[in-house]
Amino acid sequence: MDPQVEALLQMMAAQAQAAGVPPLWELDPATARANAEVSFQAFNQPLPASVTITDRTIPGPAGEIPVKIFTPAGQGPFPLVVYFHGGGWVIGSPATHTKLCAELAEGAGAVVVSVHYRLAPEHTPPAQLDDCVAAVRWAVDHAAELNADGSRFALAGDSAGGNLAACAALRLRDEGGPRARLQLLLYGAFTGNNDLPSVIENGEGKILTRQMMDWFYRHYLSAGADPKDPYIFPINGDLRGLPPAHLIVGTLDPLLDDSKLYAEALQKARVPVKLSIYQDQPHIFLQLTAMLDGAKKGMAEACEALRTALS
Repeated sequence: MDPQVEALLQMMAAQAQAAGVPPLWELDPATARANAEVSFQAFNQPLPASVTITDRTIPGPAGEIPVKIFTPAGQGPFPLVVYFHGGGWVIGSPATHTKLCAELAEGAGAVVVSVHYRLAPEHTPPAQLDDCVAAVRWAVDHAAELNADGSRFALAGDSAGGNLAACAALRLRDEGGPRARLQLLLYGAFTGNNDLPSVIENGEGKILTRQMMDWFYRHYLSAGADPKDPYIFPINGDLRGLPPAHLIVGTLDPLLDDSKLYAEALQKARVPVKLSIYQDQPHIFLQLTAMLDGAKKGMAEACEALRTALS
């Protein structure tokens, strides 16, 4: 294993043991959410000094949606990225993903709108996707307010947010909405299958575990959402005519096979797709650029993909 990754995993295991915090799957969602807001702050330093970060709300289907807006240095109008954070649809927020979005804004030279969609299980599907689609429509329609160009936009997200970005692309296609130039899908959850080989192989001790994934899936689907619904897991959909996709994932990630299978499904549907697999990188590795050289390379690739698609 990459020595940097091995040291990181050992450090995280030691910290968890010393803190005496129960594992996520033994917690209620509200407690897990609060813990994540604290623990993820360790991944949010240092922030790029050149990026301006503002908080605001935008109108959504069930009230105001909080968003964080990341604006790079320069004149603009800049291209636009609408970003959906990870956290298994249950935890996480734009605050937990501040550094990642700031680095995307700086590296891609784009305005990034990070969306605080409603979370499960308090809000059941399609609430999450409804918020994400509404945020895309708002950001494109109001791009000029953001010093951005709504004709040059990408959808992006990690983990559950990668799922929502892919599902938003499907919904926008089906509803005749604005078409993104790129789907940037970072170690997304596309299948809902917790028995894939990569889940079994990487399901213990590598940040995201199989038990955590089961906890996330149970809370997200608790109201009876159909896992075969393509707006829940997009691999079940007709993928023809979707925007080009760029997928990034690590070999230590339980969701490795999700990315492989979704890339294959997109290819069969004749959607231009690139799949980049990073050796020895775990889940959420792109949030760890302060600690891992592999994360720096992955972030550089993500930014280059956005720059190329949005030029």
